[in-house]
Amino acid sequence: MKLAISVLTLAVSLPIIQTAQAMEVDISGFIRQEMAYKISNDQNPQNPPGNPLNGKSRPNLALTDPGACALLDVLGGGAPGNGICSSGAIPPTLDKPKLDQEADWNVFATRAEVDFSMTISDNWTGLVKLRGYYQPDVFEDYGSPNLFNVDNHGNEATYLSHSSNHYMIDLPSAYLDYVNGPLWVRMGQQQIAWGEALFFRVADVANGLDLRRHLFLDFGAEEYADERLSAPGIRASYNLNQEWELEVFAQMFQPSVLPNRGSPYNLTPYPLTIDYGPGFDKVDDNINFGLRLRGQLGDLGVQFFAVSRHNPDPIFRLVEGGLVLPPGNPLNGPLGPSGAVVGSQPFTQDLTGEFGLNSTEDWFGTTGRGGLDGLQVLNSLVDDWDYLNDAFTLFSFFGLTDAPGDPHVSTLEKAEVIVDTLVTGFGTPLQAGGEARYAAENIFGFGLNYIFYAEPDSLLDQLVVRLEGSYTPDKKFTATGVALDFIEEDEWVTSVVLEKYHRFSQSFPATFFIFEWMHKSESDLLGRHLSGLGGDAKKLPGNGSESGWGGWDGLVFAFQQPFPSLVWRVDMSVLYDLNDGYYIQPAVRYKPSNAWTIEGFVNIIESSDTASIFTPMEFSDDVTLRLTYQF
Repeated sequence: MKLAISVLTLAVSLPIIQTAQAMEVDISGFIRQEMAYKISNDQNPQNPPGNPLNGKSRPNLALTDPGACALLDVLGGGAPGNGICSSGAIPPTLDKPKLDQEADWNVFATRAEVDFSMTISDNWTGLVKLRGYYQPDVFEDYGSPNLFNVDNHGNEATYLSHSSNHYMIDLPSAYLDYVNGPLWVRMGQQQIAWGEALFFRVADVANGLDLRRHLFLDFGAEEYADERLSAPGIRASYNLNQEWELEVFAQMFQPSVLPNRGSPYNLTPYPLTIDYGPGFDKVDDNINFGLRLRGQLGDLGVQFFAVSRHNPDPIFRLVEGGLVLPPGNPLNGPLGPSGAVVGSQPFTQDLTGEFGLNSTEDWFGTTGRGGLDGLQVLNSLVDDWDYLNDAFTLFSFFGLTDAPGDPHVSTLEKAEVIVDTLVTGFGTPLQAGGEARYAAENIFGFGLNYIFYAEPDSLLDQLVVRLEGSYTPDKKFTATGVALDFIEEDEWVTSVVLEKYHRFSQSFPATFFIFEWMHKSESDLLGRHLSGLGGDAKKLPGNGSESGWGGWDGLVFAFQQPFPSLVWRVDMSVLYDLNDGYYIQPAVRYKPSNAWTIEGFVNIIESSDTASIFTPMEFSDDVTLRLTYQF
């Protein structure tokens, strides 16, 4: 099936193009400089220089707990009270080295796009869009981050792209359209956008997102036009009559692309290295399918859709690590021979001391920012990895866990001692390896829209109301303990959208404004399961919902106001997370001619704690300027 889809476009299009007698090709495009300068001194906490513990020391709790100290004495070859712990051989603090690298720019890139629009015949048209994006290393972050290479498609993010550390070239569009009466067919590389909400994606489930450039913090009015990932496919619609349309698609699976480790918008905790290749290889031959019926029931617009897909958003679990016990390590002997790779556990050693988790505060701070439950991570390690089950069982006889013989731990106080004991015993900060998986799922949804009419020129006149909802049975999420087994829940997603053009003054064009509300029953806007949200170095996660609705809720308000000459336009977009965080983007657009456009906007992001969707990007307040020349 995958081969059929990829070859069909060539098989159909080449004869058409070759035999076309008067094909017309229009060439257009633009060159743009995009610059996002940070307006705060905060660094990305997921990268080493931005870690809140950077350059700080923390007391080693293993030395303050009699049971942990006795354990280290015994594992070091002595007796409780007469060994390495009691002799002072173990440092009393766990220290993070000071890293001074800072990033002043979030984006400093040159982009070029060229569109080739083809008119082949009365029935056939086509479009090829070529995009190039160059980002020099101006971040002064740790090392030289790889910005664009991904483990999919042989080191590429998509089927039709070529990239290096600092540039990417791809074809976001390369398709043919066929129209014959009520039938429309599109074949080739394409986006499929069904949803109509700003920021929120309910019906917009066909394609994943590419978040490598500016995350989703570009011009809000553009929605996900630059982030939505294309893939080869076939899409067709048929007008059954004047009121009803049936649409179907079949498209190659294309996973979402997260910012790379160490990049400015890295969302992955730095001590965790993710391998995306094996998970993609398991599903790269899969095809996503979708069906949508939409039409009118009197004045009410309706749509119904069903999509069978592999979720493009990755879910994660740990993989076996390569930790080696050096000579003299306290965990030699009963738990492994010196110099041997310790199997059945996910850790590797950070010999530099700069990247790994080195203390309990680092452990729980990092897991909290990542939407994970640091306590549950410990229990998942016990349940999933034999070596750590044996180690924690041994710990239990020294009073470190819930009970002798029970390797599990249920309190933050005990977990803190265990983490410092692990770090001390292994002798270096700890890193771990993980892999991405892509789960199959079915999504069923509906949409309603209605236009209200009232007194002419009143606020309620021609008010458009849209309702979208979807249901995904047995949806899979990353376990909050990064366990080998994923969380599986039925999820409901709904959104209500109010939008309208209203003329407040005869001297100005109409103002467009929009208000939205979204509710998700099991996860937040970033796809993180609610049970892992809200934790930090001193607090375990709550239920991940502060709104009182039993799920995640977000609100959007935005408006767009052109000036009389249409040379100037002002925009405002606000996204509010009821878990107590917000994103505000005021913007201005200046277009003195058809060729030139200057756009500027400010991203202001705040979150009160790790329950908010904005915690991973709170550091990134910036002023963005985009200078575009169109041709």
